Amino acid sequence: MNVSKTIRTALLATALLLVGVLCTLPVVQACPFCSSVGLTFTDQMASQDVVLSAKLLKTTDPDPDSDELPQATFEIEKIFRGKELVKLGMKFEASLVGRYDPGEKFFVMGVNPPQVKWSVPMKVSDRALDYLGKLDDLPEKGADRLAYFQDFFEDEDPLLAFDAYDEFAKAPYSDLIDLKDRMDRERLIKLINNDRTSPNRRRLYFTMLGVCGQEEDARMLEGLLLSGSRRKTRGLEALIACYLNLKGDSGMDLIQRKFFEDKDCEFTSTMLAMQALRFHAEETDVISKDLIVAAARKVLDNKEARDMVIPDLARWEDWSVMEKLVRIFKDSSEDDSTWIRVPIATYLMACPLPKAKQHLEDLKKIDGKSIKRAKFLGEIDFDDFEDEDDDEEVSVPAPQPTEFVSIEGPPQVSRHVVKKVEQPSIATDEEQASANPVEQTFVSTSVTSNQSAAVDGSAVARATQVPAPKAPVAAVTPRLTWQIIFVPMGVSVVLFILLWSVLSGWFERLIF
Repeated sequence: MNVSKTIRTALLATALLLVGVLCTLPVVQACPFCSSVGLTFTDQMASQDVVLSAKLLKTTDPDPDSDELPQATFEIEKIFRGKELVKLGMKFEASLVGRYDPGEKFFVMGVNPPQVKWSVPMKVSDRALDYLGKLDDLPEKGADRLAYFQDFFEDEDPLLAFDAYDEFAKAPYSDLIDLKDRMDRERLIKLINNDRTSPNRRRLYFTMLGVCGQEEDARMLEGLLLSGSRRKTRGLEALIACYLNLKGDSGMDLIQRKFFEDKDCEFTSTMLAMQALRFHAEETDVISKDLIVAAARKVLDNKEARDMVIPDLARWEDWSVMEKLVRIFKDSSEDDSTWIRVPIATYLMACPLPKAKQHLEDLKKIDGKSIKRAKFLGEIDFDDFEDEDDDEEVSVPAPQPTEFVSIEGPPQVSRHVVKKVEQPSIATDEEQASANPVEQTFVSTSVTSNQSAAVDGSAVARATQVPAPKAPVAAVTPRLTWQIIFVPMGVSVVLFILLWSVLSGWFERLIF
């Protein structure tokens, strides 16, 4: 297996292991190419009973024989939240990290009154305190809220710059559109061309320029795309989406030639270009759907990336490539069964044409295991494609709790569906007769899409390589011991954070 597929395997497996936890979280439809790197100040303050600024009065020397942090005495100067619980001028003690001079100002939060448990105070400037003091007066959402934060992009105070970015990163794309007339286009262009701008923030600025930019800006973007410089193309998916926003259908010729027809194009670049096309297919009507589908078809000629566009073609109901996919299935080897044969099988299951069912019967003779696995993952009735006198026995490896299916793009989990289905039986008739009734198991599905807000239930199902309107699933038996479930999950969470932080630019923030 080559390096690109190895990376994709690690990310996919980690994302699916996290589904069990993430499926309980609410869905957040955020800026399509932005990755929030932490809780905003507003999020943090919302969970606190008391939020205030305080002046340091005195500190105590740390005890070398104690593991506890040294205590310091503070005096409340301004109360942002919890005025009924504390008073101006009140003194309190809290743990303090670092050495500071008396009189310096700190941002402090607390919970569980009346004996408030204080957070570790954070040293802030007067300007930051003024920023924090205005947060509660802003609208909860919408363009009017975002208008306040855009003034703090790349602010000299990193706390404010990070918070402003995170506010935009979690905002819906529709809010960016509503902000169009209040965006500073010239400033966005300067930030995009600043070498010190991080990839994450550059994605945001590209997304905003795609909303407020002018036709002349497309020439600058075209220069970046053709530069051949990794530095100039950081945030490539957002750059392509921005370029297409400004050029419209006429911009598709360059994108198709460079990212879908060029045999020397790297797998990751093709993948990011597809992400940009998904955005336009689901979030805008700037680019003709026919042009987007035609570009996606080109990827089928790329052996490294063809599997990632099959669910897109199913979601966009492009059944014209059915015969081509059948040939790819037949020409592939058993080693490719997970990557290409299972996605093709799920495509055929989603296809409503009668010919698709016949192809499934024919392909079953070539690789029955892949077809059966696709049916299992797709929550398909086995009787639809299985003869009564078929004695072929296909086993699913045990006792592994999870089956994986290839999905497209970087693992950004944006929607989760929990269903209760019957675990399909794969034993012989004699074994079934002596076995206990098949138990029910809970399964969860992770849908990778940056535009989930615009996808309905059936579209989401097709996007994940399953027959509409149902989605492929990763089966998880609830009675597995905690050692089997949580130990691998814990390790996977750590690996996922490390891998994704490096890929998305988060690592840069952690260091600097």
